[in-house]
Amino acid sequence: MMTFDELHARLSQLTEHPIELKIIDGSTYASATRSAKGLRLSVHRLFLHAPTPVLEALIRFAIRPDRECRAIIRQMAHLFFTSIEPPPSNPSLANPKGDNFDLQEIYDRVNAEYFEGKIAVPIAWFPAPRYRRFRHITFGMYDRTVPLIRINRILDKSRVPLSFVEFIVYHEMLHAVCKSHLDRRGRLFVHTAEFRRLEKQHKYYCFAKEWEKGCLQFFRRTHGRP
Repeated sequence: MMTFDELHARLSQLTEHPIELKIIDGSTYASATRSAKGLRLSVHRLFLHAPTPVLEALIRFAIRPDRECRAIIRQMAHLFFTSIEPPPSNPSLANPKGDNFDLQEIYDRVNAEYFEGKIAVPIAWFPAPRYRRFRHITFGMYDRTVPLIRINRILDKSRVPLSFVEFIVYHEMLHAVCKSHLDRRGRLFVHTAEFRRLEKQHKYYCFAKEWEKGCLQFFRRTHGRP
């Protein structure tokens, strides 16, 4: 595995453009912007393991993205998340106590009911982003490289149904047991057929999906605009 400085140096060797590099966690693998000052790359820490062809694809992705470079990046992500063992859980990263919901209590209940208590991944809130528009909300994410389940603190409201929060926690816990799938065309599927099958087994599945349909208006009223 490379250090941050080593990754920055190797990427810089592949292009004449100055590079501003940032390592990120979460569900986004890579994002890039190009300006007169150079390239600004935000990449998942999985690329600290990347060989040169993948780094070349990252540079192409930043300068002029095409289908081939996107496929290479997806393939690297698939390889990383299915073949490299995650590090041990670090409970010190977790802060599950909210104003209205204790994520650890919910997690323990879901773990016992659906996973025989076998999942051992910390869970924590992440700060609610400052939304300009409520077109889409990421309610949770599973970071396999830490590993850690993060739940959006926008859900920590007394008027948000407990059953909805419980379903979101269950959804993210499923990511700890269901691996992603890469098809022959290089498309990466995180929510596989097996994932969707297990997701429907949750007792609040139908309610959660129905509540989610109208929740954007709810959060416009309760969360407000910045």
